[in-house]
Amino acid sequence: MMCDWSRITTLAYFTLLELNLQNFPILIKSIKCKGVRVSSYQKYAAITGISVKEITLGNELKDAFLLKGLRPGITLILYDEDKYIARIKHTLLHEVGHVKCGHRKHGEQEEIEAHFFAAQVNAPNALLKAIEKRGYNINIPFLINGFGLSEEAAKKKMDYLGRYGFEHTNENDDLILLQFNKFVNDKYPIRTQRFYDDHLDDLELEREKWNY
Repeated sequence: MMCDWSRITTLAYFTLLELNLQNFPILIKSIKCKGVRVSSYQKYAAITGISVKEITLGNELKDAFLLKGLRPGITLILYDEDKYIARIKHTLLHEVGHVKCGHRKHGEQEEIEAHFFAAQVNAPNALLKAIEKRGYNINIPFLINGFGLSEEAAKKKMDYLGRYGFEHTNENDDLILLQFNKFVNDKYPIRTQRFYDDHLDDLELEREKWNY
């Protein structure tokens, strides 16, 4: 199974840019997707007069669900507003990921890609790397308290970081760092000299390129 992590990261980062978000944790009401209506089951039922039971065909409510064909020409992402907020948020972003990635079926690879998309929107690697350089430990409590991840999502993110670290850099990392510069500076002031050292090393490498 081959997943294009860079492409999915780019899609996730462009989603953050499109939504013009400035802070974490992301609020549920901020999650949108072009061409898709996002609503709770409860609100959609009240507006349309279609019961939740009809919407779900009598099945148990999922945290969130991507639905096509209920109304002509409309794609819906519906979520259960009574569920745990952090869990709903990840599942919502998971469903957005299916749309952004252009998935036409639901298989194992599609599920992995949608989960990765949600993780990159919810807690972008570019920001976590910058925050770690400032002297903060990236762990499960940090992701839950700082980025509003559910415990399950935080564990999966840490599993990923344990396997890959921050080796999956992306050409749009700088755009994300710029967009959330105030968030990082306000919430995670520098604790370590290592940030400055790395920055100076980068400047020195850039300077050496001009010595030819």
